[in-house]
Amino acid sequence: MKKMILVGLLLVAIALVAAPPATAQLVTQWERVTGRVGARLDPAPGFVNPAWGFWEERVGASQFPFLKIGQGARGEAMGGAYVAVGDDISAAFTNPAALAHLDGGAYTLNYTRWLANSYVVSGAMALNVGFGVIGVNVVSFAADKFEVTTPTAPWGSGTKAQVGDIAIGAQFAKRMTDKFMLGGQIRWVQEDLYLEKVSNVTYAISSFFYTGFKSARIAMQFRDLGGDVKVTEGGYTTTMPTVFSLGGAMEVYGDKGSASWVTLSFEHEFETDYKPVNRVGGEMWLQNMLALRAGYRQGFDVEDWSLGAGVKYEVMPGKPMMVDVSYHHNKTGLFDAPIRVSLSGEF
Repeated sequence: MKKMILVGLLLVAIALVAAPPATAQLVTQWERVTGRVGARLDPAPGFVNPAWGFWEERVGASQFPFLKIGQGARGEAMGGAYVAVGDDISAAFTNPAALAHLDGGAYTLNYTRWLANSYVVSGAMALNVGFGVIGVNVVSFAADKFEVTTPTAPWGSGTKAQVGDIAIGAQFAKRMTDKFMLGGQIRWVQEDLYLEKVSNVTYAISSFFYTGFKSARIAMQFRDLGGDVKVTEGGYTTTMPTVFSLGGAMEVYGDKGSASWVTLSFEHEFETDYKPVNRVGGEMWLQNMLALRAGYRQGFDVEDWSLGAGVKYEVMPGKPMMVDVSYHHNKTGLFDAPIRVSLSGEF
């Protein structure tokens, strides 16, 4: 049975990596014509001119882009290559199946200083209830206030506005065998567009598997699956920012939980509104108290390399508390570098 599960997962992984997504060629054309990398805004279909070419053959815009902002300083310091690494409460934002590692209860609070004076606050809590692990999480995004403009007041009407987004999710994870875990999530998301609000329900399903070769493991996740969203009354619809993640990780020095060890990880992502991207990261633990981390994102417009650190301390026997920070280089030079801070613990 275990061999069948492993073979099946490997076949799926090989097929998904080997098959080039249809959007790859579209992005290439966009980059060749404009000199820019990545997705672009999508005008209403009625305004598309065939002469534009790259507008017709587009990657496509999606709704709720805040869902793609990584949460948790630990995983993000590793370049976001965390789907096969997370074995604590931070997995609530990267791989619900990995929550099955929890023996009791755990919590985490995260703050992200994002671009253009915007910020993200998130939190999660999970508890092992015997037949599995149940959890909840919240992500809230807020942008800086801006002045409203109108046709009669193009330079500003004097009215201040603020937009924001929120996502509230429930999760369940279960250890199917001693090496294989499954998990899922259902989440309600809402985007406040000032004049109106748009909402939807999304789903995620994930797995976490120990291969049996040393500490090597592979993990997969489909997240933010959901129906199309009607943006404005009488307007056009957009899709959800669905992402498929496939990753692997292994300790290359020492054993996890010992005095010191080093973990390396890799992750590949397919996205509905962007070209495929890669992430690689590493984590080194010293005396099971201090963690040093680094990572790199290949193919991203804003972030590339990242650094981070964490300190773990047992406030009570067997109940550690951890503080993590991460710094992310902004290669555009147009915004302040994203910084993340996380506080987590067990109860």
